[in-house]
Formats: sequence, structure tokens, C-alpha cells
Amino acid sequence: MTTAKASGVGRAATSGFLWLVVQSLASRGIGFVTQLILAKLLLPEDFGVIGLALTVTTIANSLIGFGIDEVLLQRQKAISYWETPAFWLSLGISFAGMLGMFAIAPFAASWYHSPGLTGLIVAIAIATPLRSLATVPTARIRAEMDFRFLAVYNTFDIFALQILTVIFAYFHLGAFAFALPYPIVAFLRAVWFWRRSAPRLNRRFRAHQLRYLFGNSSFVLLTRTLNELVGQGDYIVLGLIASKVEVGFYFFAFRFAAQPVRMLAGNVTSVVFPALAQFRNEPEKQIAAVVRACRLLAYLVMPFCFLQAALARPALHFLFGERWMNSVPYVAILSVGLPFDAMSWVSGSLLSARREFRAGFLYHLAAAPIFYTFVIFGAWINGTMGVALAVALYYFTWPQVMTYIILMKSRVSWKTVTEFYLVPAIFSAVAASAGIMSSKIAGAVSSEILQCVVIATVMGLVYVALVALLRRDMLVEIASRFSGMTERFRKRRKVV
Repeated sequence: MTTAKASGVGRAATSGFLWLVVQSLASRGIGFVTQLILAKLLLPEDFGVIGLALTVTTIANSLIGFGIDEVLLQRQKAISYWETPAFWLSLGISFAGMLGMFAIAPFAASWYHSPGLTGLIVAIAIATPLRSLATVPTARIRAEMDFRFLAVYNTFDIFALQILTVIFAYFHLGAFAFALPYPIVAFLRAVWFWRRSAPRLNRRFRAHQLRYLFGNSSFVLLTRTLNELVGQGDYIVLGLIASKVEVGFYFFAFRFAAQPVRMLAGNVTSVVFPALAQFRNEPEKQIAAVVRACRLLAYLVMPFCFLQAALARPALHFLFGERWMNSVPYVAILSVGLPFDAMSWVSGSLLSARREFRAGFLYHLAAAPIFYTFVIFGAWINGTMGVALAVALYYFTWPQVMTYIILMKSRVSWKTVTEFYLVPAIFSAVAASAGIMSSKIAGAVSSEILQCVVIATVMGLVYVALVALLRRDMLVEIASRFSGMTERFRKRRKVV
């Protein structure tokens, strides 16, 4: 790859990161507000029932893309050659997945002793083939590195999903308020993406193309399925041992705690993967990009999550009184454990960019029994609290081990990997402790809103001060990225 081309990829990746940061902030705001409204409109039982329904549909929906999107991104220069078989294979498998969910819905309802699950699963399942219609257009847009379009649409996608959920909740549809928006938003996504980048389909494609897509996608499919089995494992276990109300408290807490990790890590991965695929023949540049992305992600996601843990008690009590206070310890525990998973999203993208799909599958194959051992043992020891502690402990340990192995095999120093886990975590913990202690001063204790303001302000100042004093290079890098984003927006406004 020439220097000019590498520079172009770097600019596209940086621009994409900035656009997706804006999307993350917007999505975070939308999600936070709607979470508050839904907590007012719905009962803990409603959150619990939808949490159980998602254990079925989320795992099944890992079949939607069947890993075809990642295989297409590996064939960027000849993507038009693969569009037709990729489209029909994706659509066929997703349609089969929908029928499979229809069939399993009554059994899931019986398994969880919750008859209402059947209708919820069917409603969500209808979205499966609709979402698959956007698989190939999404791969084309990512290959073009048009992250501005993706950021704008994803913000709309989240906004539409949340607003429809609130509307349905307002009309007293209970748990169905979560389920009904899925097919509507999936249809809108398909229409919008086809208008932007419709695949060039024809009736002729060769059998070896299907064999190639199926063969290379199968490991991605298995990996995604294992990942979803892990992601839904805590709900599966809780559905068997806890009441719907208790599952609802946990589901509410996990949704709240996981937002910064999923948005920041997901967006960074969306930007990094196409860039890594283009650097496939230049492993040194690949590794340098991965290390930069991991370090930047760690210094952004850790303080957000630790701040959530610090604010959990005063913020939830101020907003909801005693209604959701049972969720407070779960929010705090999960907010401290989940950020350690973020960097494994980037290291996993490195494996996909190198077409090491089998290696990725083996890592997740090892993860599943570890996760379920943790969760089942935690549930046996202390019910829902034990599950929360077990989930936090799992994300604190195994994703780090996986990232260490992947990066150290690529000759990245263990000290480098340790630094982007340990340093921002220590900074965040110290800053959060300072914020909590500051909130205990006379006058702040009696006012929950004042406690929240003091915790957020003091933690932010302490964290920035620690980074400025001890890791000034990271402060400069973060500032330069955001100043670059501001300059880009200023230039766009001048053009307009």
C-alpha cells in the first residue's frame, strides 16, 4: 500500500471515528432519556419478560448476517461479484431463522413459565428477514468507509426504536412496547440502505461462490452464536431461578450499565475493521492501528462506566424514588466490570481482518463454558446478586486474557497491553472515589441532585488532571481528534 493510500485510509478511519463519536453521544442521550421514561411507564415485570424473550431472539438473530458481511469486506475490490450469492444466502438463512423462532416460541414460554413470551418472540422474529435485506448494502457502505452515512442512519435507527417503544408503552402495551418496534425499524433500515447502496443482483451465480461464502461464514456464524450465548447466559440462568420482577431489575441494570461499552466499542470496531482489512498485507500497520484503537477506547470507556457506578444510587433514587432501587447494586457492579470487555472487540476485529475466523471461533468456544461456570456458581451462591458479581468477574478476566494472547502473538509487549487496561482503570477508580467522597460534604448529602453534580464534576476534573499529569500523550491525542472533528464541522458549515 502506498503512503498516499495509507494516509487516505487513516483519514477515513479518523473521520469515521469522529462521526461515530458524535453518534455515540447522541445515542447515549436518546437512550438515557427514553430509559428514564420507560422506567416511569413500565413495571419491572415488563422488563423481566422482554429480557427473557431476548434470550431466544438475540441468539437466533446471530444468524441474520451469517458472517457474510465480514466475508464481503474481505473482498472489497470484487464485492460486486459476490453481492448476488451473498444476498440470497443471507435472506434464505434469516427467513429460516424466523421460522425457527416461530417454532421454538411456545417451548420457550413453557421453559420460563411465562405464556406471554410466545407473542413477544413472534413479533421480534418478523424483523429477522427484514434486517437481512440491509446486509449487503451495509457491507458496501462500510467498504466505501462512508461512516458519516452510517452515523446519521444509526442515530435515526436508535431514535426511532426508542421513540416507538415509548409510544407503545404510553398506550399500555407492556412488554410488547419493546417488541413491536423491531420489525418497523428493520423495514425502514432496509428501505433507506437500498436507496443509498442497492446491491446489483442478477440471477446467475456459481455454486463455488456459495461454498466459499458458507465455508468462510460458518466460523463467523458459530462465533457470533457463541458470543450471543454468552451475552444472554445471565438472563437464561436468572429466568430459571428468579422471579420476573427480579429479572426485570437485573435487565434494567444491565441495559443501563452496558450502553457506553456497546456504543463506544461497537462504533470503534465499525471504523477499525474496514481499515484493518485494507492493511491486510501490512501487519505492522495493522497492529499499530489496533494498539491505538484499544488505548483510545480504554481511556474513553473506563471513566464513563466508573461514573455510572458512582452515580447509580443518588441518580436512580432522585429519578424514581424507591421503585428501581433494587437495581442500584447491579448497576454499580456491572458498570465496573463491563468496560474491561471493550478492548476485546478491537482485538477480535484484528482476527477477522486477517481472516483468522477459526481462531476467533476457538476463543469464543473457550469463553462459553467459563462464562456459564461463573454464572451458575454465582447464582447458586447468592441468586441474582451472585449472577451480577459473576458476570462482572468474567468480563474483568477472560476478555483481557483473549486480548493479551492475540496481541502478544503479534509481538505487542505485555506491558503495552497492561497499560491500556490498568492505567485508565486506576485513573477512573481514583477519580470516582474522589467524586463520591466530595459528595459527602455537608450540604451535598441531603440533596441527591447536588450529589450527582458534585460527583460528576469532581470525577471529571480529577480524571482529566491525572491523564494530563501522567499520560499527557493520551490527552493530546484525544484533544486532537475532537479538535479535528470541530474543524471538519466548521469547514462543512462554510461550504454550506
